[in-house]
Amino acid sequence: MKDILGKTFECSCGKTHEVPNIEILEASIREAPDVFSDAFFIADLNTASLVDLPGKRSFVFNERRPLATMENVEKIVKASGDFPEIVSIGSGSLTDIARYAAYLSGKRFSCVPTAPSVDAYTSTVAPILVNGVKKTFMAIPPRRILLDIEVLRNAPMDLLRAGVGDIVAKIPARMDWILSHIVTGEYICDFVWNDMKDLLKEILLKSKDILNRERNAIKTLMEAHLVSGINMVIMGNSRPASGAEHMVSHLIEMFHEEKGEMPPFHGLTVMIGVFVSMKAYEALVEKKEIPLKDYSIEERRKELLELFEERKVEEFLKTYAEKKFPKIEADIVREPMESIYKEFFPHLKRTLETIDVNSVINSYSKDFLSRVVRLANTIRDRFTILDVFDEMKILKNFSEMVF
Repeated sequence: MKDILGKTFECSCGKTHEVPNIEILEASIREAPDVFSDAFFIADLNTASLVDLPGKRSFVFNERRPLATMENVEKIVKASGDFPEIVSIGSGSLTDIARYAAYLSGKRFSCVPTAPSVDAYTSTVAPILVNGVKKTFMAIPPRRILLDIEVLRNAPMDLLRAGVGDIVAKIPARMDWILSHIVTGEYICDFVWNDMKDLLKEILLKSKDILNRERNAIKTLMEAHLVSGINMVIMGNSRPASGAEHMVSHLIEMFHEEKGEMPPFHGLTVMIGVFVSMKAYEALVEKKEIPLKDYSIEERRKELLELFEERKVEEFLKTYAEKKFPKIEADIVREPMESIYKEFFPHLKRTLETIDVNSVINSYSKDFLSRVVRLANTIRDRFTILDVFDEMKILKNFSEMVF
């Protein structure tokens, strides 16, 4: 990864890619106030205990897991005053809050990850809750990232599991991107996949070592997350990292937030989405028979209204109505999936068992998760395997046989 930071290059996809010049440091987290000597820090009740934050230039959320909401972003824009840089001490949500606050206030942004749990650190996008709906905003890349491997390897176990869940999602996400390229003509780049696939194989083979907190395995996981974030920067969007599995995750997270509940860690809900995508591609590649069944827009609206308020439902349905794609032939989309399926899916299945995906699945009712599967393609305009099943009129029956 370090050999392309700060570079501009012509890609075989036909585009010129620009990679931001991010400085990645390995140091003790306690050095952060000196490394970022003129920055304003944000942390939460968990992460603030890891470093002696300078009181006059820091904000600590009075929560253990603040959500990445527009309200919290606005708090940091105001609190950071005239400081030229905002630095997050934390994982996904704090990073997103700091990144977007820095972008809105014209400041620099850097981060100090406290868990190898997400690929948000090197990204330029920030998923933010706006009036209860998760929206992805363009923001800025970090100037510096300070990595303390001891802090990362001692992160809570659920954050390590989440980190594996979020990174292996790049496999079905790649397959969804290929599908969209075939069906809708969406642009695709092979560089970002070739840049990532060997790291993904390592993660699949080292998942037990990661849960055992082995130093080199944790470093590999963190590197994979940093590379994934860079790939999103190169593309200008999250397509290399996010497909149907993230739409499943976002729907579950928004459901919790609708009820005023704290959702599970992001990578844990992504685990469920990866399981769903794995089952969908298994059905496609293995030519499994799924009976046809209509799923009308009226039925879709009714089920959405049982989960969300009407304003959100109408926004989701508007997004869904704007999806346009031609009739899909199963044989045409099946063949390009076979090589990735054969190369990765046996390992992917074992890794999901290692990180105990069933414990997350079993925390929800089968009826709820089935509903999530058939509604997930409603919330975003991104084309995925769920749209293929929807157009083929097998989505409803598939949703009822996944779990």
